[in-house]
Amino acid sequence: MFIARSFMHCFVLQGNIYNLVLFLFIVCLLFFLFKIKKFILWRGLILSKNLFFLFSLFFMSCVLPEESEADIEEKFIFGIVFPDRFDDNGYFQNAFEGALELSNVFGIKLIPKVLTPYPIEDRKLITSDELLTEDVLALQNEGANFIWFISSYFSDMAIRFAYENPHIFYGMVDNLGHEDKDKLPKNLVSMVFRSEEGSFLAGYLASKMSKSNKLGFVTSVDVCSVERFLVGFRAGAFYANPKTRVILRRLSDDRDELLGKSVAKHMYIEDGVDVIFPVMGPAAIGIFHAAKELGTGYYVIGINKDQSHLAPGHVIASVIKDVGKAIYEVSSKLIGRQDFNAGEIIEKGIKEGIVDLVKDPNIIGKDLFDKLVRLQEQIVNRELVIPFRNYELDLFKNKMRGLRR
Repeated sequence: MFIARSFMHCFVLQGNIYNLVLFLFIVCLLFFLFKIKKFILWRGLILSKNLFFLFSLFFMSCVLPEESEADIEEKFIFGIVFPDRFDDNGYFQNAFEGALELSNVFGIKLIPKVLTPYPIEDRKLITSDELLTEDVLALQNEGANFIWFISSYFSDMAIRFAYENPHIFYGMVDNLGHEDKDKLPKNLVSMVFRSEEGSFLAGYLASKMSKSNKLGFVTSVDVCSVERFLVGFRAGAFYANPKTRVILRRLSDDRDELLGKSVAKHMYIEDGVDVIFPVMGPAAIGIFHAAKELGTGYYVIGINKDQSHLAPGHVIASVIKDVGKAIYEVSSKLIGRQDFNAGEIIEKGIKEGIVDLVKDPNIIGKDLFDKLVRLQEQIVNRELVIPFRNYELDLFKNKMRGLRR
């Protein structure tokens, strides 16, 4: 009776259907053997030793955890790490809202963490990586055992932490430079987005709306996740009108709203652009303010969320990269004891409902609105494949030129 209770207790802890099947098989086998009394009397000593050894191995397999994998049965404490403030009305806020929804739906504690600004005046010898490590370790010391890193800034560090802490689950958004899934730790999932699909539609729309045939694209650092937006935007603008020019500006500080506003006014007035697509941090807010101040005929394209409220009448569309929704979908699978896609790179775009273009028919008109819907359907059906690298953009342009001849 005691042995039976021990086995059933182990099933509750382990939740392993294979062990349950094995247990039932052993019970049936014992019943059969005890029916054969002569066999039992003749080999009783050997049988009892073998059964004891078998039970010991089985019991140990139920109780002992696997050291190489994170414990999926424990109660989760959710952590999310940002390189900067997450009230940016865009990328970071979108990610935070997805994490917050996950916390509310599943009743999981959420610990958001913004990196300590670097450098620190009284700790001049500490490096940025060391400071980042301290911040993440502090999060883990608070009990966080499922941590998302938001931004390609964390690509290398996320992989390092996952290898060093196999008992903790990690998620990485906008993986950069780690496209080989075979090299990813088994307790980490990586997400990348086909953001070029949404920015292609935005480029097409902007090119059709432009009277000057000049569009602006404003960003900061040169990273892969931003380049996908830029290449897609240029491809869409070219697809609508090969004569459209996209003027690129990179800011030294993508957190400075005044700098964003100043650059936008220069592009609108001096460069002659009439639509700007900002893909960056809080400095983008300044671009919306500039369009609003300049008045009629100056437009902006929002990013990551519907940003039409920032400059009503001036936001022709918003390219949605719903990081929050993606985090919720992937995380809820693990929490619901389903497939976590551990050690995998997950790619999401328009087809998966993560990338989209929110359009304002009051500004762009019904005909252009309907054309964008048809283009979106072509992208979903793979009738129109959008480039996301510069050499692919060149091939795309050559193909379009050939079709127009």
